[in-house]
Amino acid sequence: MITFGGSQFDPGNGTQVADDPVADKNILAVFPFGEDRATLDRILKQSGCRLRFAWSLEDMQTVLRSYPIAAVISESRLPDGRTWRDVLETLLCLADPPPLVVADRLADDRLWAEVLNLGAYDLLIKPFHPAEVLRTVGMACRCGNQLPAEPPAGLDAGASKASGHS
Repeated sequence: MITFGGSQFDPGNGTQVADDPVADKNILAVFPFGEDRATLDRILKQSGCRLRFAWSLEDMQTVLRSYPIAAVISESRLPDGRTWRDVLETLLCLADPPPLVVADRLADDRLWAEVLNLGAYDLLIKPFHPAEVLRTVGMACRCGNQLPAEPPAGLDAGASKASGHS
């Protein structure tokens, strides 16, 4: 690769190489489990992003106040009984909410449809496949905030806990 005028070019064919949408961005991972954190760190480190971690919804709010976050990746179920729906509801309260990617070991079509219909960006299946994580997080960063201005009908913390959906 050669750099010219701030852009990178492939010397083999002279084409411009697209900038990595994740490079130099803060990505927030809301994962209470060390194994998932280590895996995401290993995968995303190669992209040049700064991975920030939160153990809980409260930790997530602290990180969101401290750094500009390009995208959030969250475990579907948090140990305190909260879920990705609570994460999404918190993000929707921000003036410029980052896209949310949900991760779940037991992801199925129903969860995927629910995640998309309620306004999250996408669903990652665990165990994580490096290429899929990089592609999904990169696209989330590239697309930016596409969350609805108003919370979708049925999205509130009470509904997610009462319905048992995650």
